[in-house]
Amino acid sequence: MRIIKLAGLILLIGMIIGCGSPGIKTADNAQEQFQIAKREFDKKHYLKAIEGFQKVIFNFPGATVVDTAQYYLAQAYFQNEDFALAAVEFNRLISNYPISDFVDDAQYMAGVCYFKSTPGHYALDQEDLKKAIAAMEDFIVDNPDSPLLESAREVILEAQTRLAHKEYENGMLYWKMSDLIAAEIYFQLVVDEYISTRYGSLALFKLGEVNYRLGRFATALEKFNNFLSIYPTHELVPAAKEYIARITPQLDSANVADGTK
Repeated sequence: MRIIKLAGLILLIGMIIGCGSPGIKTADNAQEQFQIAKREFDKKHYLKAIEGFQKVIFNFPGATVVDTAQYYLAQAYFQNEDFALAAVEFNRLISNYPISDFVDDAQYMAGVCYFKSTPGHYALDQEDLKKAIAAMEDFIVDNPDSPLLESAREVILEAQTRLAHKEYENGMLYWKMSDLIAAEIYFQLVVDEYISTRYGSLALFKLGEVNYRLGRFATALEKFNNFLSIYPTHELVPAAKEYIARITPQLDSANVADGTK
């Protein structure tokens, strides 16, 4: 009885598999194959479209429509939210079809793919953000007149902001542990690499605080004065001025003791 039930289950599974949607039609020429795939793409049947565009590329490698198929293959992966594979395919277009009209857009889209494939939380692996920045910087250099320049700059800034957030939080972790030397390394990294992000101002302020706590009053004063100069309307301006008011008398006393004043 158990054997009969098992056989019936296997038959049922086979019927379910057999009733699955068939693969995309194979055409006799590249243009027809492309149109079949493009119709599936337009209907948002992205998996079928991927199969169809792959048939164009592999079955008709010398056809004039191949670079277009490669571009739409990458777009199909992108629309299906498989950003890692989309990046691979956009980069393949750039490498294999360097004179294609789609190269400029593929450069931009590769950067977008790297950005979107990166986990949203700063504490997770953010390495692909560096690839996104590099791709967008190359795009800007290669396409100075592109209407996508502003969008590319926005992606760069957002990627840099997320990287800065990660390094700033590392610095804050060591700050809370009172490991000021380690905290200083991370805050300085944010200032050096990501000063244009919102974490640049916070890191510069924390460098002032680190140096103040370490008794490096001249350096602390320099950091806080730099902060006031670069961010005159920042919400931490009153706190920076308060530190400067504390530091100045201590430096004056030190100068008197050294006989320099």
